[in-house]
Amino acid sequence: MKFSTRANYGLRLCFLIGIAEDTISLSSLTKQTGLSQKYLEQLLSMLKKGGIVDSTRGVSGGYVLSRPASEITLGEIFKAVNDHIEVDCIGGECGDEYCPNRRIFTRLYDEIDKLFSSLTLKDMIDDYKCY
Repeated sequence: MKFSTRANYGLRLCFLIGIAEDTISLSSLTKQTGLSQKYLEQLLSMLKKGGIVDSTRGVSGGYVLSRPASEITLGEIFKAVNDHIEVDCIGGECGDEYCPNRRIFTRLYDEIDKLFSSLTLKDMIDDYKCY
């Protein structure tokens, strides 16, 4: 299974914002990720609309999580950056009336969705601290 670059970088941005001790600037996030400011602004805008991050303007401005990392699920982050697993069989676009994959992919998708809805950003941060 492969996630989109938006999902990958959306998780990474949330992680970096979550481990920051204070507000983290866009320039700092650009340095840490190696991504362009324009692309990060797009992702951060999506995360802000999704209720994951808040931003402040000014000299000491930047980004913070909108709520504790323990209250933000990975599923919410994926949804905020408009990422979801797409399988034709699940989306109803499979042309085969007797598609043998539909039921198994639907079950797989449901289980993955449950997992991402149960894992929090804090879980991800805590896993990193173990290393």
